[in-house]
Formats: sequence, C-alpha cells, structure tokens
Amino acid sequence: MSSAIDACRAQQEVVEALHARLVEVRDIVRAIKTDADAVVHSDGFRKVLKDEERWLHRAEELVTRVQYFRQAETSRFWPAVWRRWAVVIALATITGFAAGAGYVWAGRPHEAELAALRERADVGAFVARRILSMTPAERRQCEAILTRTEPPRR
Repeated sequence: MSSAIDACRAQQEVVEALHARLVEVRDIVRAIKTDADAVVHSDGFRKVLKDEERWLHRAEELVTRVQYFRQAETSRFWPAVWRRWAVVIALATITGFAAGAGYVWAGRPHEAELAALRERADVGAFVARRILSMTPAERRQCEAILTRTEPPRR
C-alpha cells in the first residue's frame, strides 16, 4: 500500500505545482488585461488610431484617383498610337507611289533612246549578216555602189 500512498502524494505535489503555475498565469493575464485596458482607454492611443484611419482614407482616395488617371491615360494612349501609325503608313505609301512615278518619269527618255539604239543595232546586225553571206560577185557590186561618188540615177 505504501506505493499507492506514494503515488497519491506525488499526484498531490503535481497538482499543487500545477495550481501554483495556474495562479501565476492568472496574475500575468490580469496584468496584461489591465495594461491593455489602460492602452485602449488612453486618449493618445485613440488619437493615433483616428490619425491612422484618416491616413487610410486618404490613401484609399489616392489609389482611386491613380486608378482613374491610369484608365484615362490608357483611353487616350491607344487612339493616339493608332493615329500615329496611320499617318506613318499613309506617308510610306505616298512616298512609295511618288518614288515609283518618279522612276517611271525619269526612265522614259532613256527607254526611247534604248529603243532607237536597238533598232540601229538590229539594222547593223542585219547588214553584217548580209555582208557575211554575200558571194564575191555580190560583194564587188556592193563595194562599187558604196564607193560611187556621183549620185545614183533613177
């Protein structure tokens, strides 16, 4: 039985230690509650809370204004970008057409000259082929015609 009595005494000691610890915790909680009540009921703390609330409202207003400003800026930004690109594309198109027209206009005199030179070259090539294909008698007759000093008779 002595072991049961010893166990009971050990349990009683644990209960007393636990009770002492609970009393200590209760005193700490009461002290914290008293301090918290003092802070909550102090005028300085209430003033700080009101100031922070006022600052929070100002910050919310500022955020709202910034959002409105960003939306307004976005609504003005994209149409301006589209207008700029439209002007750039129109300018590039007009410049391309003007350059093409200028190229055609500047090339017309050269085209006419090239056409005339091609005709002459064709005639010269025909004459050269004809001379190369002549017989010796035809060649003497051609030389006689080319070296004649008096005008031909008709």
